[in-house]
Amino acid sequence: MKQILFFLLATCTCSTLSAQEQHSARDTSIILKLPTETYTVEKLKVRLVELAMNNPSIKLLEEKKTATNYDQTRAKAGWLNMLTAAGNLNEYTIKGNTNNNTLYPRYNFGIMVPLGNFVSIPAEVKSIKATGRSIDQQKEGEKLNLKSAVLRAYEDYSANKQLYELQLPLLEDAYNHYKQTESKFSGGDQNTAVETVNDAYRIYNAEMVRKVNLERDVKQSKYILEAIIGTTLEDVLLHL
Repeated sequence: MKQILFFLLATCTCSTLSAQEQHSARDTSIILKLPTETYTVEKLKVRLVELAMNNPSIKLLEEKKTATNYDQTRAKAGWLNMLTAAGNLNEYTIKGNTNNNTLYPRYNFGIMVPLGNFVSIPAEVKSIKATGRSIDQQKEGEKLNLKSAVLRAYEDYSANKQLYELQLPLLEDAYNHYKQTESKFSGGDQNTAVETVNDAYRIYNAEMVRKVNLERDVKQSKYILEAIIGTTLEDVLLHL
């Protein structure tokens, strides 16, 4: 009875492994081939950095800088708004009295200049310019952060993918060892105890757990990289 239950467990395990291997074969994040030549790798990194510069955080800072340009133009226009014309018509001109020989000006005209504007307007313009310079510096800092982030994300993905690929032969060895041990036990080999089969299965199962974790790491690191560059890694490699 114990042998029958063990055989059913082994059958289910093999089926699960086969299904997982077929799923991985269809997953481009796992089988995606990265360049190995130094020149091509550096070219890929340059392209990733270029794409990262289109990140929405950079676009937002560019919009803020455009807004400061408008504010600066509006502030400079204050010099025109500060001129106020004031005038009045002479009452004799209004009445149209021509009998009086006294000469009066037909109108009075003057310009009022608020003296405080000579201080406030230049100060406002300088403040807006300083804000614009601050945005420029913030933009340069954001570019450096994005460059660092995208290169770290690529290295993480590349390393996780290599670790996953290195794990596959270990998993295959553990699986083959388990199958051989199970086959001996099922064939009635007196030197193969059920505990030996169980130990082989535990080793195989541990390798399977490592494989699942590494596969998850590959996918997550790829998602992080693609979130920074705003497109899929497959598309980047296709047009490299």
